[in-house]
Amino acid sequence: MAGRVPGIIRALRRAVLLGALLALGGCSALRLSYNSAPELLHWWLDGFADFDKAQSQRVRTDLAELARWHRREELPLVAELLQSAQALASQLPNGAQICALYERSVVRMEVVVEHALPAAAAVAPTLQAGQLRTMAAAFDKNNRKWREEWLSTDGDSIARRTQKIRERLEDIYGPLSPGQMHQLQANMEKSGADEPLHYREILRRQQEIVDTLAKLRQADASTAQTALAGLAKGYFHSPDAAYRAYKDHSVEQTCEAMAELHRSATAQQRKNMANALQGYSRDVHALMAQTP
Repeated sequence: MAGRVPGIIRALRRAVLLGALLALGGCSALRLSYNSAPELLHWWLDGFADFDKAQSQRVRTDLAELARWHRREELPLVAELLQSAQALASQLPNGAQICALYERSVVRMEVVVEHALPAAAAVAPTLQAGQLRTMAAAFDKNNRKWREEWLSTDGDSIARRTQKIRERLEDIYGPLSPGQMHQLQANMEKSGADEPLHYREILRRQQEIVDTLAKLRQADASTAQTALAGLAKGYFHSPDAAYRAYKDHSVEQTCEAMAELHRSATAQQRKNMANALQGYSRDVHALMAQTP
């Protein structure tokens, strides 16, 4: 898997956390993203690896199976997380409670990645040198775009992050008041932003992916699965102590900021959030009932 969490999980993770943290657009977007995830994820992965015919067929089959497993085994657990989010939203949670919900969602992501490892291990050793060069070039292209947005000297990354978070929050709460915006800005400034450190972590992950896949060419499935499990562990738990500390601090500060904002929410904003969470819950239960 390339340097991100698979899209099939990302959509669900956002749906779970949005009640307590950020927003994902409309409920219909969740159903569409989930049902289309195998094909969209294949397309995304193919953009990095340029699969040959046999690889492409294998990946399509494995992604379809992963989606069926996730619908059967994981969606009920996602529904439980949403229920927990609804319970929190009806109260005045503190940052620690919101972070606890976040950590539960991360565990669910790790479980899905672990389940996907055998399939990934069957394909990884078949990747050719040219495909790894294509992957490295795709990383470079993405990195240029990232640097332009976050490492440029003509803008404030904290201001950009604040604006993105505002847009997501307003998707679920409705318009924020000037006071809430001032509060959000202050909390974002307090949390800080170390974009060079973040970029260093991006490069570390990418280099580890390319190096690991190069070593796995023609390897047996067991060796490949062990190596890919190491990649997954490094994604969720970076070996860079400085980055881990930065990420932990950022998550903690974000949870505190969301708790503070929720305490300041008006009756209408709370109603908006409750409606959004109910919509996510309906969508998840509808997805559970579908037969793919």
